[in-house]
Amino acid sequence: MIYVLFGPPGVGKTYIGGLIAEKKNWHFFDADTIYLNDDKLRYLLANGKYDQSVRDRFVKKLIMTVQHMLSENECKDLVIAEAFTKEKNRAEFMKYFDGQVSYIMVHASRDLAYKRMRARMKKEEHVVDEGVFDFVWDEFETPKIPYKTLRNTNKTDGEICEDFNNLLE
Repeated sequence: MIYVLFGPPGVGKTYIGGLIAEKKNWHFFDADTIYLNDDKLRYLLANGKYDQSVRDRFVKKLIMTVQHMLSENECKDLVIAEAFTKEKNRAEFMKYFDGQVSYIMVHASRDLAYKRMRARMKKEEHVVDEGVFDFVWDEFETPKIPYKTLRNTNKTDGEICEDFNNLLE
């Protein structure tokens, strides 16, 4: 199964994805690494030129990466962290991996997410800065695809794992 943790920047997708993968011994992929390894995509995102055609190209790269991971690692379960801002791209990914995708929207307030983003910028190089943060939050479409919600505010790792496991039942 492919568990897609999605939502705007700063809600905790990457943190939760790493935590769940570690606890369950699953593979984890942070889709932001595609930007970190593609200067053109990174430039377009950083300079506000990130339109639907660029999103479509990104999702094709994501699909190829996930397909490779599934075949190379023979992993049974995979957790992916990806904003999936637009419904079109969520549906495209789900259709490609027919019956294998479970979407989980990670939720936190915009204020809390902004604080997390600022803290992350101080710790490491990342594709999301203040401009990208606002752009993605403003562009994020309300999901119509089937999904579950994982609230991520002031929870311990144990509580996050418990909530995640409850979503799987």
